[in-house]
Amino acid sequence: MQISEMSEIIQNSDGSFWVPSQTNDAMVYRVSLVHNEWTCECPDFYHRHLTCKHVYAIKFWSAINHVEPKAPEPEVFARDAIQCLRCNSIRVMRYGHSSGKQVFRCKDCGKKFREQSLIKKARYDPEIIMVTLDLYYKGISLRKISDHLKQFYQLEVPFQTVWKWLDRYARVMNQYVATLVPQLSGKWHEDEMAIKVKGEMKWLWNVMDHGTRMQLASEISKTKNELDSMRAFLKAKEIARAIPREIVTDKMGATPMGIERAFVREGKPKHTVAIAGATTPHANEWAERLNNTVRERIKTQRGWKSDNTPLREGQRLYYNFIREHGGLNGLTPAEMAGLREASGENRWMELLRKSLNQRNKDIKN
Repeated sequence: MQISEMSEIIQNSDGSFWVPSQTNDAMVYRVSLVHNEWTCECPDFYHRHLTCKHVYAIKFWSAINHVEPKAPEPEVFARDAIQCLRCNSIRVMRYGHSSGKQVFRCKDCGKKFREQSLIKKARYDPEIIMVTLDLYYKGISLRKISDHLKQFYQLEVPFQTVWKWLDRYARVMNQYVATLVPQLSGKWHEDEMAIKVKGEMKWLWNVMDHGTRMQLASEISKTKNELDSMRAFLKAKEIARAIPREIVTDKMGATPMGIERAFVREGKPKHTVAIAGATTPHANEWAERLNNTVRERIKTQRGWKSDNTPLREGQRLYYNFIREHGGLNGLTPAEMAGLREASGENRWMELLRKSLNQRNKDIKN
């Protein structure tokens, strides 16, 4: 009561109040109404969590001045500001660690909480998980990735766990990527390469767009007949959501019939047979270079374990959205195709965030 009569109380635009200290003329405390409960910055309220004299002063001042207190509206000063889970205030401070994760305490309502992870109930930071994916598709083995996490992050992560991350999150991101529509050049290149799958030699059919270098299909087959060729072009057509005007392939005899059967309803695109030599007008060096990139990665993996391995689609995801292309002035094929879903400083995290958000929306609907 004495504070409210002798001191100048200031009401802020957000509904909070500045109340001068009774013992120190240079000190003021902020008093706020949060979820119908008063909070104050003074040491007495902070340590005892009891209604202090500054709160009583505001109650008395509001009554005699006919002022109706209101809850302050939260202010966000930066995109990375940590907000309280109860009152949305950004006036939070670090408050130790729990299970290796940072704990925060809200100065307004006193709630203690941990920073919310992008992946709910995840034991490890999502950035750690994305580091493992990036290292793996750059050619590092599972056991070496596990050792890397131990050496640099002091994390004991079994290589089996790394494999589970590769499987799970590559699938999640590929499901999201499959909903995107790229803007392609209309000229495709197709080539096949021999790979080892569970000790057996098979064929990997790769289809890519000429202008954007985007890999459209990566299909596995035991043989090299027209049905296998057709399946590769059907997959490419599904991803592209468009019909090419021209397809460049090598001299393999099954390809013309495969193209005709894949585009029987839309009309057969122009089929150009590649001529040997990188400087020739119809060379197929783009597809050959893609094959070399895939071949380099498969070599360290010692082949694939099954036709449906997540590594096949994961490699395509890495090639299209993560890996910068020297022939595209540092852009990724996805960026050249107008897909900016992973164009920030951390492409893996940006793509994961958008993939999980889309999955959560699909679950709610």
